[in-house]
Amino acid sequence: MKLPRINTIAKHSLKILSLTALLSAYTGANMACCFLYHDPKKPEALKNLKKF
Repeated sequence: MKLPRINTIAKHSLKILSLTALLSAYTGANMACCFLYHDPKKPEALKNLKKF
């Protein structure tokens, strides 16, 4: 019965992936772009993640 173990591994890997995406969005919302003269417009949903 390897099916339940594979299912739990998939669930844990999806949780890790979603937390990584949230951390990346949080970091991106609080930082400016490092390229000169290029600061792309960010979605309105990222304003909720800003610290200041």
